[in-house]
Amino acid sequence: MKNSFATSLNVTIQAMRIRFIYIIQSIVIVSILNAQSNDPFIEGNKLEFQLTDIYGNTITSNDTIFKEKVIYLTFWGTWCPPCISEIPTLIDLQKKYYKDGLVIVAIAFEIDEQVELRQERLLKFKDEYNINYLVLDGGIPKNFENIFPSVKNVEGLPVEILINRKGKVEVIRNSYGFSEVWAGRLDQEINVLLKVK
Repeated sequence: MKNSFATSLNVTIQAMRIRFIYIIQSIVIVSILNAQSNDPFIEGNKLEFQLTDIYGNTITSNDTIFKEKVIYLTFWGTWCPPCISEIPTLIDLQKKYYKDGLVIVAIAFEIDEQVELRQERLLKFKDEYNINYLVLDGGIPKNFENIFPSVKNVEGLPVEILINRKGKVEVIRNSYGFSEVWAGRLDQEINVLLKVK
C-alpha cells in the first residue's frame, strides 16, 4: 500500500514539475515575442528612400555614394536631446571609418511644415555642431509612416539602423542617446561590418 501511494505521489510530483516547466517556458517565449514585437523593424530587410538634403538635392538609397558601403542611418530631430547627445560620437565615427567605407546618414524629422524652413534650420544646426556626415530632410514627424512605409514600430527618436555593404539591414533599434556602452557597441558593430567585403 505504501509503495502504491509513494509511486502515485511521485507520478503526481513529476507531472506537476512538467507542467511547471511548460508554464515557465511559455512565459519566457511570450516575453521574448512581446519584447521583439515592440522593437522597430523593416519589412523586407532593405530600406529604400528618396529624400532631399539640406541644399535641396535629391538623394536616394540607390545613389552611388551608398554602393558597397556600410551605412549607419539615424532618424533624429534637432528638438530631440537624446539625438543631439549622439552627434559627437557620430562625428568621431565618420572621421574614423569614412576611408574604410562607412557612410553616416542622419534623416531629420522637424516640426516646420515648410521645406525651406526645415532646410534652413538643419543647415544652421549642421554648421553649429560641425556635423561631417550627410543630413537629409525627412519631413515632419507625423508623415514618417508615409515616407518610410516599410519601417514599423517606431515610437520615438532616435532610431538607428546599420546596413551592410550588400544593402541588407543588419540592425534596427531604438536608441536612447549617448552612453559609453552605446558608443562602444556601435563602434564594434561598425568595425565588424566594415571587415566584410
